[in-house]
Formats: sequence, C-alpha cells, structure tokens
Amino acid sequence: MTAPVEIAGLGYAYGEGELRRPVLRDIALTLAPGEIVLLTGPSGSGKTTLLTLIGALRAMQEGRCRVLGEELLGASEGQRVALRRRIGFIFQQHNLLGFLTAQQNVAMSIELDPATSERARLERATAMLAAVGLSDRGASRPAQLSGGQRQRVAVARALAGDPGLILADEPTAALDRQSGGEVVRLLRDLAKRRGVPILLVTHDPRILDIADRIIAMEDGRIVPTKQAEAVPAP
Repeated sequence: MTAPVEIAGLGYAYGEGELRRPVLRDIALTLAPGEIVLLTGPSGSGKTTLLTLIGALRAMQEGRCRVLGEELLGASEGQRVALRRRIGFIFQQHNLLGFLTAQQNVAMSIELDPATSERARLERATAMLAAVGLSDRGASRPAQLSGGQRQRVAVARALAGDPGLILADEPTAALDRQSGGEVVRLLRDLAKRRGVPILLVTHDPRILDIADRIIAMEDGRIVPTKQAEAVPAP
C-alpha cells in the first residue's frame, strides 16, 4: 500500500540570487495511514513551511513530495487546488467566518456538488458538530463560543469533507489544558477510527502523548527523536 505522504530530498528557499535563503534542506518523511506525527522545533526551523508544501498551499522547488497519490513537484495550480480539497486543515487561529453560524462554517467545507442539496450539506455539518460535542451550538456564531468550542468547530470543518490527510498548525496553542485535551482526543480518535494520518506542528508539551512519532526540526532539517508508545483510548 502506498503511504499517504512520501517525501524525499525536499528542499525549499525564499528569495533569489544573493537574497536566497534556504529554509528546508533534504527533508525525508513518510506518513502511514492512521499515524499521528508531531513536528516540533524552534520558531524559524521550517515546520510551517513544510506543512504548507505538503498541503499544496505553495509550489514545490526540489525533491519528491507525493501526497495522497499525487506528485507535487511540477504540479499545476489546478492540480494543487484539487488536492487541497482532499486535505483537512486546522490552524491555531481557527479562521471561522464571524458572520456565519457554526453549522454554516462547517457546511462551507463540504465540496459543492450538483447532486448534493444545501439541506444535505447542512445535515452533514450538523452531524459533524455532534461528533465534536457541539450538537447544541450549530446556530451560534463564533463570537458566542469559547476558544475551545471555536477550535472544535474548526476540527468539525476539517473533517466534514472526509479528508485523506489532516494538517494542523499549533491547534492547541491558544487553548487551556481541558480544551486542548478535547481537541487532541478528537484528532486521535479520527486517526485511529478512520485511518487518516495527522501531521501536527506544535510547541505544546501537554499533547506529546498522543503521538505515534515525534519529529524535531532544526535549521531546516528534520530529525526523528523518538517513537511514542501507543496511547490507549480514554
């Protein structure tokens, strides 16, 4: 079986000529189905740049990066857009639209299909909110929700399109211990139940125990640090 993410010899730099600054050097990484990998390291080590390359949010420069069966080196913008629809993104700042309800925010992530009615999309959004424990907050706007609730809406939005991969950038950084724990438990359950791999950038030591692997980055290079023990479901 092909791994959902296969990377070899990946390099990336900002700027050109004398201003060129390498930020990623000879990255090698593979993610297996259902695996949770935490990416750690100091600010400026290249973690977020790597996440955006895997997520097809920026064009590849060198190396091999195959995501969900699609090779990203040389991929067109159209190919990258199509791949992004198959990936769930979760960010520290939840990026919810304040003028929409929680249900509407989640429904927006469900790809428009002529065969899918608006009612069906909203019903799917309602089901996803129930899955993250927010069945009673579908009509609430982001300003009416706590930080933990807003991040759970963001998780529901990321999962609503049945993604083949989840990429998360500091999803618990702005949350207290309880809310952060709820978010990572949701992600862990998703990975193990549906076989969806998760790559999560974090500085949060409170969530290290959910990982199958913890990988450190320094000066644009990636170094495996340890194999985490399997964590039983609560």
